[in-house]
Amino acid sequence: MRSKLIIVTTIAASLLFVPFVASADQVQEQLRLMEQRMAEMEDRLQATSVELQSAKATVDQQQGLLVNAGLIDEGDRGIRSSVGDFFNQVDVSGVAAASYNHRIIQPDTTMNDDFFKHPNANTFQVDQVWLTIDKAPTEESRGGFHAEYIAGTSADAQGAATDDEPFLYTAYVSYLAPIGSGIQVDMGKLATPLGAEVIQTNMNFFVTQGLVFGLQPVTHTGISFSTEVTDGIGVIFGVVNGLYSDTAVEFDDDKAYYGQVSFSADSFGLNVGAIWGDDNTTSCVGATMGKTECETSVVDVVLTVDPTDNLSLWANFDWKHTNGTDTESNFNGDAFGIAVAGRLAIIEGMGIATRLEYLATEDSLNGTMRDAETMSLTGTLDKTLAEDLVGRLELRWDTILDDNNNGATFADMKNDQLVVLAQMYYAF
Repeated sequence: MRSKLIIVTTIAASLLFVPFVASADQVQEQLRLMEQRMAEMEDRLQATSVELQSAKATVDQQQGLLVNAGLIDEGDRGIRSSVGDFFNQVDVSGVAAASYNHRIIQPDTTMNDDFFKHPNANTFQVDQVWLTIDKAPTEESRGGFHAEYIAGTSADAQGAATDDEPFLYTAYVSYLAPIGSGIQVDMGKLATPLGAEVIQTNMNFFVTQGLVFGLQPVTHTGISFSTEVTDGIGVIFGVVNGLYSDTAVEFDDDKAYYGQVSFSADSFGLNVGAIWGDDNTTSCVGATMGKTECETSVVDVVLTVDPTDNLSLWANFDWKHTNGTDTESNFNGDAFGIAVAGRLAIIEGMGIATRLEYLATEDSLNGTMRDAETMSLTGTLDKTLAEDLVGRLELRWDTILDDNNNGATFADMKNDQLVVLAQMYYAF
């Protein structure tokens, strides 16, 4: 009996052990195959590593050649061409504007051609197409340049070209000299630092420039030096060919000189400046021959205040004096102008602005033997219509309070002008 039990137990154990042995053999086979595959992968990785080392050596060699050629800086991981680096430093901006100008009241006499810069009546017109390219000098890159090409009726307010002919508004090269906090030297055709308003329409509260704007020069050809004396205090000084006539070349030894001191704080700004010198206007004897006996000075003061986040105010005073010989007689001429303006933001993207001005001209200013007093009132509503697109509706009234021409007054003539303008501009 005992022997039978041993036999049965032996048979049962054999039946259990045989599958286990078979399973162990399969595991051993799988382990062998995995070791074989890992060995193959290791061989491939080693070959790839050799190829990568060879490629890296080639890249290092090529990068060294590019560094030596000056095409990239040492340590840069990517190629930076001079063209790509140039465009990274340049800012491009501009504006396109069009308007409709309608005279509600038409004066009997010419209304201040020198002071009203929208002469066309009852017409649609292209006001401005403006393109600015600027590379400002910095401590890292001390050279720079600036250029502005413009066209349009109100862009041609300085009489440089026809309405639809693009012309060069400003263009100059710059150098930031490492003196003190830095002195920027600009040479070429420069925009005047004087005045509260400019030609570029989207930089003003209003569609039209005011009466006081007409007393100021627009651009100069020459050289200027500007610097920040302290935080908030700046100084600029320039030497230019002429005070008003911005000629590209000037053979007369006489030049014009301007300077300005500016102060700015968080909500307050004050600019005090002046220009004096050669006045090559057609009203001066010899102006067409490259010499003149006229000298003119303009003193300009601009005050800006932002009392609240939604209210901005400015005031602009100008005194112009001409001393010399003009085409009419040997008279000295003076003009005084003051303008106050402000804009109130009503809601986001919408505001209303107003401007009040008074201008008095005496004696034979600008070649006319006439005393005159003129007042102007302007109101403008602006609304952002879409991103970067603004619409403006403006109503402007001008009146001649007193006009005396050789003792003869124009009291019987209509000397009032009422104009409505609708404008859209896109700034980028």
